[in-house]
Amino acid sequence: MAGYDAGNRNSGGYPRDNRSQQSNSGGGRGYGRQGSFSAAVSKPHVPLDPDTYVDTAEGVIKELADRGRLLSTSKIRNLLSMISSLYDEVRRERADKLSKEDQGRIQYIRLHFAYEAGRESSRGRNSEVKDFVEEADIFAHIKDIGDDKERFLLFCRYMEALVAFHRYYGGKE
Repeated sequence: MAGYDAGNRNSGGYPRDNRSQQSNSGGGRGYGRQGSFSAAVSKPHVPLDPDTYVDTAEGVIKELADRGRLLSTSKIRNLLSMISSLYDEVRRERADKLSKEDQGRIQYIRLHFAYEAGRESSRGRNSEVKDFVEEADIFAHIKDIGDDKERFLLFCRYMEALVAFHRYYGGKE
């Protein structure tokens, strides 16, 4: 059935518009697997803004640092490196919209983030990558991109800001 999402427990399997409601990207926080993560209340998704994305990135990293949940420098730089080569290619393209190929590569990046986030937690450990992905609202921001070249470039700058503040707030080696 087109549009059906078996993983969406709150809407009978059908997608809903999360922009006016709280994000359900918490990966089960607050229900389901008890004790694996704090039962934090999901924040509503706020799309990236060119005027405030740096402040948003700083807030994300500061929150993770305050909770002692900063991921290693190599992990965050690996996540950024997945995006960097596509960023360079897209930036040089003249079109205002992303090609289908670029959109597919962006979805592959989302898949890779999901894999990295789930890797440690599947081994019975709290995943700092998963905390990072959830706190930074990575999945929702990737979904916001669609075919919009400027939104993709903004997302890349947001990732760069996350790496910079990670370094500033003393990310682990």
